[in-house]
Amino acid sequence: MIRWVLRLAVALVLPLRIVAQSTPGSAITIGRIDTVWSATLKEKRPYLVYTPPSYADTTYTPRTYPVLYLLDGDAHFHSVTGLIQALATGINGSRVIPEMIVVAIPNTNRMRDLSPTNTTVDHNGKPSSSYAGGGGLSDFLRFMQTELIPRVDSAYRTSPYRMLVGHSLGGIAAIDALYTMPATFNSYVAIDPSLWWDKRLLLTQAKPYFSQKQPPGRALYVALANTLGADDSLPNGHYASIVQFNRIVEAYNASGIRYGFNYYAGDDHGSVPLIAEYDALRFIFAGYKLDMQQAMSRPASVTAHYAQVSTMLGYRVLPPEGIVDQLGSMAAADTSTAVEFRRLNTELYPSSGRAWAALGSMLLARRDTAGAIVAFERSTAVRPAHRGTLETLRKLKGGK
Repeated sequence: MIRWVLRLAVALVLPLRIVAQSTPGSAITIGRIDTVWSATLKEKRPYLVYTPPSYADTTYTPRTYPVLYLLDGDAHFHSVTGLIQALATGINGSRVIPEMIVVAIPNTNRMRDLSPTNTTVDHNGKPSSSYAGGGGLSDFLRFMQTELIPRVDSAYRTSPYRMLVGHSLGGIAAIDALYTMPATFNSYVAIDPSLWWDKRLLLTQAKPYFSQKQPPGRALYVALANTLGADDSLPNGHYASIVQFNRIVEAYNASGIRYGFNYYAGDDHGSVPLIAEYDALRFIFAGYKLDMQQAMSRPASVTAHYAQVSTMLGYRVLPPEGIVDQLGSMAAADTSTAVEFRRLNTELYPSSGRAWAALGSMLLARRDTAGAIVAFERSTAVRPAHRGTLETLRKLKGGK
């Protein structure tokens, strides 16, 4: 009877297979569109939301996710969500960054919203009327801080970690947000930022800002594209301003902000966002990846690893229930190690009926019937209608 019960118990915790249903003509959905009325901007603002595949998966205990806020969202939504899908969800075993929610903000008046001042000069300091109507960035950031972010936090399971990613004008918006609201976001990505704006206004603020201690656990990544033309005897104002910003940060950074910079010689202003987004994610979440092969034989290393991740990100990050479950399955040949992983999941997720059922299965493998009964009883207490677990308990207790 023990062998029959063991087979049934193992079946209760085998990973679910998700089979794609290919229906000709059906749409592929990567996100949803929502709107929020902004009293600050006095207009209705649309935003796009991507949630990772595990967000709606009921196999494991629902968890919270960091949020990446993306400027020029209509232009970069596909690239950023695609990168997160590839790097975070376990495709080909890749989990080098955490799964994240992406909130992309399309433009209504880009010049107004993403520039800190109204300027009358171009990137080389020459008079220009092309940039009239700027100067609304402070209102736009206030909209994000007081209206959009609270709306997202109330509608989705978010963790207390936020990224802000911007390109060009969006890049200086990200740097301005770092200067003016450093407690709102944890990490900032400025891709080929327009630091030439208004006679390099934001550049002049870099030295005093980075020379002083700032809130802990912050990161900034800056990307520089190759915008040097064949006829440029000297670097143009756009290129030169970013180079100068990098020199200032590298020379005076006493802020505690973790800083990354890269020059993309093979990419221009338009092509640089995709590769810079990838590199920025890898830089900001360097050290996030868990070595599954090493962890498989050392359960204690899992909790130690995520303790380090928690320190890096500034909030408590639990080992994902699915990862610990997978490690328990990988270690099944060594039942004592497998039991350690199963117990770890019940400690981390005491309300998970699946975790308790998995522990019961491993205890049965070690012929610990009494312990298995306790585990299965805990499982049924959480999910009392689960017929498989109830049947296992009935058999273990001598029922017919």
